[in-house]
Amino acid sequence: MKNFKLILFFITASLFVACDDAIDITQPSEVPPSRVYETVDDMQLGLNGIYASIPGESQIYFTSLFTDEVALGRANGGQGTDGELAFLLNSNSGDAAGIWLSNYTLINRANWLINGVENVEVSEDETVRYNHILAQARALRAFGHFQLMTYFSEDMKNDSSLGVIIMDFAPDGDEIYVELPRNTTGEVFEFINADLDFADANLSVTDPETGDPFVNPNFYVSKGFVLAFKARMAAYRGQYAAANGFVDQLAYNLTNKTNYPRIWSDELTGGATDEVIFKVNRSNPGGNTTGNFSQFWASVNSTVNGSPFFEVNRALFNLVNNPADVRRFVIVDPTAIIASDYNELNDYDYQQQDVLPVGKYRRTENLELLGDIKVFRYSEMVLIKAEYYASIGDVANAIAQVNRIRAARINTGAQITNPSSYTVQQAWAFILRERRMELAFEGHRYVDLRRLGVLAGQQVDRDPRDCAWNGFCTIPSDDYRFVMPIPRLENAPNSNIQQNPGY
Repeated sequence: MKNFKLILFFITASLFVACDDAIDITQPSEVPPSRVYETVDDMQLGLNGIYASIPGESQIYFTSLFTDEVALGRANGGQGTDGELAFLLNSNSGDAAGIWLSNYTLINRANWLINGVENVEVSEDETVRYNHILAQARALRAFGHFQLMTYFSEDMKNDSSLGVIIMDFAPDGDEIYVELPRNTTGEVFEFINADLDFADANLSVTDPETGDPFVNPNFYVSKGFVLAFKARMAAYRGQYAAANGFVDQLAYNLTNKTNYPRIWSDELTGGATDEVIFKVNRSNPGGNTTGNFSQFWASVNSTVNGSPFFEVNRALFNLVNNPADVRRFVIVDPTAIIASDYNELNDYDYQQQDVLPVGKYRRTENLELLGDIKVFRYSEMVLIKAEYYASIGDVANAIAQVNRIRAARINTGAQITNPSSYTVQQAWAFILRERRMELAFEGHRYVDLRRLGVLAGQQVDRDPRDCAWNGFCTIPSDDYRFVMPIPRLENAPNSNIQQNPGY
């Protein structure tokens, strides 16, 4: 793998926002990466900053609007109407720019640590902790690259297709930067796997400082994080045998119906009852936050009186509108107003009498619209296992995995019966439907339609009442807009970067 000594204009500008002139980045007080860290304690502080940089909200917001998870709320003031809800996506779109920038910011902060430890003096009893910190930083750098591949890679299954730009260095004010081309998909995944292999080899299962087992590893990169990451990545690449093998190595269980709502109030703290493999902590006991859903879904809070800008799309709500389905009371806020005759209401009454506020991140730690970002949950892994069986034509076992989810969230009576009577395409459709319900508002639907929509014979599915205002009810799952455009702020100054097809 080449060691690139160059940087994106777009990223450079973001890293040096204190400068009036983004080109004049060398300042007398600047400290190059090689002199930032002197002790292992310094490294830990740097790692804390990397964790705080993990993006999530903007990706969830874009996915929910562009697909079929939300509809206009009764307090909507135009949000989303001139963009995502109308399927408008181009190189000037803020969604593409936000996802591109936020993940490269994560990558660059990881690089500052990874490449800035040459002056750290490590005593013998600090070696495990030193390696453990570097392992987490490299895993998070890999995660940033993978997130970019998820949205911007031409074809994650084709190693020769265009991927994104590998960043394996930390910017130094004394370096001269030139424009970077996109690496191939194969090169990027090779780079990601090298970081994950290093992480897997150097992560400690106990606290390196105390020697005690981690009490709450799902706030931090762990062995489970690496396995879940590899499972998702293999599934996205169509490498289902490998994905299934990674899932089988995970020692987690599905959370039962009683504890499931507590996942979303962030009351569970790991262990046998918590299926969350990794989540991004968005608050602390002092109340300081690094991110939240404030003003994404609503102006005040998630209730019907909280001025919701967006509400749960009726098509999604209809799938979970079962009193026995615990997801019904998580996806939609408990204050929801549900009209049984919503199809018979006029447009005004429909908006006022059928109000379904988004409830998944409604309130935690006494803060409104705040919730930890659930990155990997075991339920996703079960559904990846279902994908594996569908990929080899084993319909019965594919549906059996879907039924595991339905038994845990509803009851055994809600299981799909007579699995042998269904076709492979119907099996894919069951999987995609269950992913839609189980992983709603977690940022999966956009890539799921891209990956599985054609296999399942499915596409964007907005309720006709919710899309009547503009007529944009669906687009095919193989539409070019299911790969995001390279943002203009990157594309314009970088003559070496190639735009994705269709843009």
